[in-house]
Amino acid sequence: MKIYFSGSIYGGRQKLDTYKKLINELKKYGEILNPEVIDDNILIDEKKQSDYDIFGNLEKEMQETDLIFAEFTVPSLGVGYEIGYADKLGKKIIGIYDKTVIPKITTMLRGNKRLKIIPYTNIDEIISNLGNIIKEEN
Repeated sequence: MKIYFSGSIYGGRQKLDTYKKLINELKKYGEILNPEVIDDNILIDEKKQSDYDIFGNLEKEMQETDLIFAEFTVPSLGVGYEIGYADKLGKKIIGIYDKTVIPKITTMLRGNKRLKIIPYTNIDEIISNLGNIIKEEN
């Protein structure tokens, strides 16, 4: 299975440790197409590529992926765009968010029945049940 991970980069890196834990666990279920999202130096490394090249690469990865796994806690224009794009492609989308940080996410996500959205209070809740969460979407 090919997995695309969506998490905030320019919107804020407050959940970077969570992203790292998630991607480490998601690797057990498939290939992560964009592991650079957890790179501590991504903002520096992106300066070496054009915006057009980055967009093209991410667009290609999203077209190839079997599953989008997103962390919604840190609001991000990029994550929102990726989710909308993936939804229009008909991709399976699982989104999670830390309800101790943000009690409710946007209606545009909550109201979309094609998305599976799971709140959590501790990321270990998601990690310990990850196999079942992914299996339900396949």
